[in-house]
Amino acid sequence: MMERFPVLLAGGLGTRLWPLSREIYPKQLMNLSGDGSFLQQAARRAVKIAPAEQVITVTTEALYRPIRDQLTEIDPVIADNILVEPEGRNTTAAIAMSALYAKERDKNAVLLVTPADHAIQDEKTIFQAFETAVDVANLGGLVTFGIKPTRPETGFGYIQRGQKIETADGVFEVKSFIEKPSHTVAQGLFTDPDVYWNSGIFVFSAKTILDEIERLEPNLFAMSRNAFEQRVVKNRVTSFASTDYLKIPALPIDKTVMERSDKVALIPCDPGWCDVGSWQKLWEITPHDENGVALTGDVIAHECYNSLLRSESRLVACVGVENLAVVETADAVLVANKNSDEGIRTIVKHLSSLNRPEASRNLGETRPWGSFRILLEQPGFKIKELVIKPGGRLSLQSHRQRSEHWVVVSGQARVTRDKEVELLHFNQSTYIPPDMCHRLENLGPDILRVIEVQCGDYLGEDDIVRYDDSYGRISDETA
Repeated sequence: MMERFPVLLAGGLGTRLWPLSREIYPKQLMNLSGDGSFLQQAARRAVKIAPAEQVITVTTEALYRPIRDQLTEIDPVIADNILVEPEGRNTTAAIAMSALYAKERDKNAVLLVTPADHAIQDEKTIFQAFETAVDVANLGGLVTFGIKPTRPETGFGYIQRGQKIETADGVFEVKSFIEKPSHTVAQGLFTDPDVYWNSGIFVFSAKTILDEIERLEPNLFAMSRNAFEQRVVKNRVTSFASTDYLKIPALPIDKTVMERSDKVALIPCDPGWCDVGSWQKLWEITPHDENGVALTGDVIAHECYNSLLRSESRLVACVGVENLAVVETADAVLVANKNSDEGIRTIVKHLSSLNRPEASRNLGETRPWGSFRILLEQPGFKIKELVIKPGGRLSLQSHRQRSEHWVVVSGQARVTRDKEVELLHFNQSTYIPPDMCHRLENLGPDILRVIEVQCGDYLGEDDIVRYDDSYGRISDETA
């Protein structure tokens, strides 16, 4: 019997939903529906088709911590099967590592590969398609899922359906793969009954995909196998050395295998799929009012039409706007035509060229012990809110270039200052001078909230010397 191994590809660093998504807080981590992040929704689907210990997640070092935290909320067992790339090397490398990993556990393993940042509204349909795909994979097929287009779309690749495969119901040969088209070509593809969007969802056995990678890309396969053999497993985390992994060419599986193999099969399906790759697409799957306006957060709209209006932290008032995406966060506001995908990418690139932090990070970040949010930052000082989960503890650490003042505003804190340990309650505070060894812990049953005021000439997160850490982060440069 072939065991099933769902593979969640969670290493993307997309910024198409900026300012909500950032380089270190990409789309898969975002909770836009109130039903968990896209990653968490994908994990919930995965455990419905395979045991939690067989769910494999592939991500990067930069995203590992929030990915692990979110998966732990779904099932801690899933968080023990994360493959950590030093940097993303596209889907061929990620799938090769997943296949090698799964094949070690079961030589007959079947992979069900899906991006972790897509929306699936009809689980019953996608599960039925998976069952059919597994049967095809058992016979040595490489299955790709095709989505019937609902509009001319220039942002997706397309698949042209070939002849029906008689040995499987609802399965077809692939006549051709079509690159992301121009708008004119996309209009013609939209009306072709034999053409589908390429969803990026695949099913194949680990053996078959590895054999095809080796046959079609022998050098890439050899580099991948070498990187896998040199992997490091520590604290239930599988990671790969940069010296080996970054030699692997960064190529998509479509180009290396799917467009070149004679084993490819297409399963058309309609599971309410959306890649949520733009504000327009998010608007399409978000409930609207009678004027076509999708409202989220503290928003007041008057005479607005066909727009997405979203507030994360304060009141947003819109009057007389049409076809816009107005998105407010604590540190940035976007006002754009909701179809301006390329323009948003240009803005983010410009922010990156100016070294603006808004391009890559939010004011809030997650940590194993909880999270923090920057409330105010000016030359010489920074004010943060620290939120420590019950049982959470920051590393035992010191800072060379800054001092810190802690004020407890909720809960009870256990504070270590060199050899001194004290308990702080509401409205009590302490001072941490530069170079003092210190730690903050929440031993109580409730959330601990602390206001931290940093003072110094340099306030970067990398000003840290860590002496002990409950989460295995001694080599990291973040609290």
